[in-house]
Amino acid sequence: MTECIINPVATEELVDRSKQYLQNGYRLVQICGTKTLSEMYLLYSFEKLDLTLETLRLDVQVGDTVPSISGVYFAAFLYENEIHDLYGVNVSGMAVDFQGTFYETAVKQPFSVTAADMKE
Repeated sequence: MTECIINPVATEELVDRSKQYLQNGYRLVQICGTKTLSEMYLLYSFEKLDLTLETLRLDVQVGDTVPSISGVYFAAFLYENEIHDLYGVNVSGMAVDFQGTFYETAVKQPFSVTAADMKE
């Protein structure tokens, strides 16, 4: 089984690290958000043809602004619009910005809260 490597990344390093992955032959596999009771983070996963999988972990909070990597991996704009609409994390410089209309949800930014948050 291939090991998955998770590397922390600072906001200001995200675009340059993504460029390094592209230059080294990696493809963008996915970007996802995860919210726990105490934190929220974005995971950027990159894979090489030899099945090497590496993930960048970016710690964020609702309302934070992160730079888009769609200038490096164009298709990232889909994930980035999703993260904005569902998690409430702003993304600057997206190749295509749906301005908060990528998803229509009954609750604005539904994944930005957990069930525990709602009990408070």
